[in-house]
Amino acid sequence: MFVVTKKTFLFLLLAICGYTVQAQSPTVHASSVTVSDIYCNVATISWSPGNGDARLVFVKEGSAVDTFPTDYQTYTADDKFKSGTRLKDCYTVYNGSANSVTISGLKKRTTYHVAVYEYNNNSGNFEYYTASGFGKQNFKTENITANFTIDDKYQCLNGNSFAFTNSSTNSLGVNPGSMTYTWDFGDKTSKVTGQNKTHSYAVGGIFKVNLTAETVGCKTDTIIADTVVVPWSIDFGLDTTIKNGNDSIQCYGDNYFSLINYSEPPDQPVYGLFDKTRSFWSTSYGDKGTLYDFDFKPSGTGNVTVKLVMGRQVSPGREFCFDSFEKVYVVLPPVIDESKVNISDSILCLADNEFTFTHSGANVVKTKWYFGDNDSSSDNPATHSYKSSGAYEIIVEVEDGNGCVGRLVDSVGIVETPDNYFTGLKATYCEGDPIVDLKPNLGGGEFKGGGVNTADSTFTPGAPGIYTVGYIYAVGSCRDTFIQVTEVIEKPFFSIGKDTIICPNTTINLMADSANLNYRWDDGSTGQNRVVDRAGTYYVKGDNGKCDFSDTVTIRSVVLPKVELGNDTSICGGEFLTYDIRADAGSIVWNDGSTEGFKRTITESGFYKATITHPCGVISDSIQVDILPTACAIFIPNAISPNFDDLNEVFYPAGLFKFISMQIWDEYGQQLFESFDEGKGWDGKVGGEVCQPGTYYYLIRYQLPENGSYVNKSAKGPLYLIW
Repeated sequence: MFVVTKKTFLFLLLAICGYTVQAQSPTVHASSVTVSDIYCNVATISWSPGNGDARLVFVKEGSAVDTFPTDYQTYTADDKFKSGTRLKDCYTVYNGSANSVTISGLKKRTTYHVAVYEYNNNSGNFEYYTASGFGKQNFKTENITANFTIDDKYQCLNGNSFAFTNSSTNSLGVNPGSMTYTWDFGDKTSKVTGQNKTHSYAVGGIFKVNLTAETVGCKTDTIIADTVVVPWSIDFGLDTTIKNGNDSIQCYGDNYFSLINYSEPPDQPVYGLFDKTRSFWSTSYGDKGTLYDFDFKPSGTGNVTVKLVMGRQVSPGREFCFDSFEKVYVVLPPVIDESKVNISDSILCLADNEFTFTHSGANVVKTKWYFGDNDSSSDNPATHSYKSSGAYEIIVEVEDGNGCVGRLVDSVGIVETPDNYFTGLKATYCEGDPIVDLKPNLGGGEFKGGGVNTADSTFTPGAPGIYTVGYIYAVGSCRDTFIQVTEVIEKPFFSIGKDTIICPNTTINLMADSANLNYRWDDGSTGQNRVVDRAGTYYVKGDNGKCDFSDTVTIRSVVLPKVELGNDTSICGGEFLTYDIRADAGSIVWNDGSTEGFKRTITESGFYKATITHPCGVISDSIQVDILPTACAIFIPNAISPNFDDLNEVFYPAGLFKFISMQIWDEYGQQLFESFDEGKGWDGKVGGEVCQPGTYYYLIRYQLPENGSYVNKSAKGPLYLIW
C-alpha cells in the first residue's frame, strides 16, 4: 500500500503542473547517538544515519539544543567547537554523510548537548527533517588540574633554592606521575619537564612560575608567583664632620664613636612601592642600635668590632633578607688600671701611721699623688703620714706615652685607738655549766679563743682546762685586742643506782659510788650511804670543794599479787572464762604453756594452774574447768493436754538449767500447784481431777551458769490447758 503524505502530494502536484520541484525532507531521523573517547578537550560523536542524503550536527554547551536548522539554509561545520556556524548558542561541528565526528576545543569538566538532523540536498537546496525524535545526546568532559606548591615563595637572593612540588590531578584515572609536565620559571631560562623541580634564581625579582600539565586529550596550566629579594650593599664609616676625637683609635675614658651609614639599595629588581629596610648595629662589647646611623661608647678596651646588618623586606608580613659588614676600631687601655694602684692600708691608728702609695702600670711617663691634707708628691712610690684623725681623699693622676691621661680617686682614714673590752666572763667555771653570754663594749668586733662561738658571742665551759678569750675590734687596719683568761674545773661524778622497787618489811642501802666527796642527802645526812625502808624519791649532792654533782633515785613500792582463779566449775557450751590478773611486777607461767600472760581466756575443759614469780615472792592458784557440750538455756511450753494420749500430759520446762521451784495459778489467782523437786511437773490435775480447759499462769524459778557461777533467773507467762 502506498501512502501519500500531504507534503508528498504537494510535491507531485507541483511537478505535474510543470513547476521546479525542490528536494523533500528525509523521513527517518538519525538514531543511537553516542559519545565516546571523551577527554578534557576532545570527544567523538557517533550515530546511526537516517534516510537523508546527509546530516547536520549541532553542539551546545551547558543545556539542551533548543533550535532547528532552517530549510534551504547552508551551515558551515568545523570540528573545533565554536568555529562552525552559530545558531543561537549552538555550533555546527559536522555537515556530511558520515556516521561520526571527533570534535575539539572543548572545555574541561563541562556538560555538552548534541543534536543530529537529517537533510536532503537537491542541487544546493536543503530540506531538513526537524520533527520530534531527532537524534540527541549529552556528555561531560573529563577534568585536569595543574597545581603545585612552593616550599618557600619568598627567599633572599643569597643561597636561594625553591622546591616546586607537583599536586596536579585528573579525572581520567591516569596516574599523575605518568602525565607530562612543562615548567617555565619566569626568569627567561629554558623550560624544563618533569613532575617535581627545584630552581635557583641568579637575579632578584617577582617571577611567575607556569606549570603546564598534559595527558591524552587534556591540557591545562597554572601560574604561581615567587619572590627573590636582593639585599642592600652595606658600608659605613666615621663621621668626618666631627673634628675632635672621633678617630679610629681613641683613649679610654673619653672615647666616643659616631658612625655614618653609607649603605645603598640594589639597582634591581623593582618591586613596586613596598620596599622596607631595617638597620641593626652591634659591637663586640654588647652595644646595640637600630637607627640608620650609630653612636656608641664601648665599655671595654682593645679592638672593638662594629657590625652593621641591613635587612630588606619587599612584601608585607614576610621576613627580611639580611647582609652584614664589619669594621674594627681601637680603644687604648686605660692609663690607670685600678689593680695596679696600691695603697698600703685603708685605715690606720693615729699613732705611728704611715701609708705607701704605688702605681705599677706600664708605659707611664708622669705620676702625681694628692693626699687630701694639702700635700702632694710626684714620687712613685710615695709615702705619707697624717697628723690628725679623719678621712682623707686620695687622688692619683697618670699620663702614658700615648698622651692619654687617667685619674683615680680613693680614700684613707685615721682613727683614735678604740676603748675596747668585754664583760661576762668569770675566772672559773665548773665543767658543764650553762653557756655564758659575752658582752663587748664596742660592737662589730670578733671573739676568738677556745670554747667561743663567734656567731653568737658566747662561751661554753667544756672540757676542764685553761681558756684564753680575746675580743678583736678593728677599724680598717687599726686593730685592738682585749684578752681575759678563765679556768674550767672538772666536775665530780657519781651514781646511787637506777630506779628500783621495794617489798613490804624490807630495806635498801643507797650508796654513792665515788669516795673523797662531801655528800648531803635530802634528809640532811652526810654519809656516803643511806638505808631506806619505804618507797619514795631520794636525792644526794656531792662536791669536791669547787664543783658539785647530784643524783636522784626513785623507789617504787610493790606487793605480792593475788592469784584467784576461782572454784572448780562447769560452764555452758559456747561460754568461756576470762582472767585479768593484776601484778605490779614479776612474770606469770601457765601449766599448759600458754603465752597469754596476765590476761587469759579459757575456752576448753581442763586443769589450769597459774604461777607468778614476783620480787616479793612466788604465788600460784589452779582450777578445774568443765565446759558442757551444749549451751545453757530453758525452754517452756505454752500448752498442756492431759487427755491420756501420752502427748503433752505434763507441764515442765526443758533445757540445760538448774531447777529451783514452779507454781501454777488459775485465772482468778488461786494457786493450784507448787513443786521444789527437780523433774516434777504439773499434770493438769487438782485433787486428782483434770482441770477445765482454759488459761492458767505459771512462775518458774531456775539458775543458769555464767562466768563460773550460777545466776538466779525466773520466767512467767500464760499456760493453755487443752483436752
